[in-house]
Amino acid sequence: MISAPRHLSGMAALVCAWAALSGTAFAAPSSSTMSGSAQAVVLTPLAIVPVNTLSFGQLTRPTAAGTVQLDPSGTITTTGGVLTSTAIAQSAPRGPGTFVLVGEAGRLFTIDLPTVAILRQGTRNMRLSAFRSNWTAGAAFSATRTFALSVGATLNVGANQTVGTYTGTYAVTVTYQ
Repeated sequence: MISAPRHLSGMAALVCAWAALSGTAFAAPSSSTMSGSAQAVVLTPLAIVPVNTLSFGQLTRPTAAGTVQLDPSGTITTTGGVLTSTAIAQSAPRGPGTFVLVGEAGRLFTIDLPTVAILRQGTRNMRLSAFRSNWTAGAAFSATRTFALSVGATLNVGANQTVGTYTGTYAVTVTYQ
């Protein structure tokens, strides 16, 4: 048996021993072929189904500007010239916008909400800002492939806001992680 010098280690010693045993030179192959692996995963398409409208309810025209803040849990707070939520009798329900999100069971996802949206009544408008939701980082679709999303925002009401019904839309985007 041929032994390799001590200063060569492991693989180098094995290569030296193999070359010494062969006695003849071997040419490297001119080509080599190896099969690679491939795969694709098809996920359940994402869907957003609206359930309830984001509704700030009824409020009286303020003489000073203010806000109505609607939390995703449904809590209402007011600032500035807008009366407190308990001062206004509500004939229509008010509360967060709610959606059912549908996706791949156990799959993580993110939610994107707008920075600003506009509610309009003719040529008049009110701005929605500070959108927020009940989504938290690390949320995943349930075993039933759903997630119940609640969205709140802040309604900015101007001083002497024109009376009327203001409507508009806002975008909710769900993305797989």
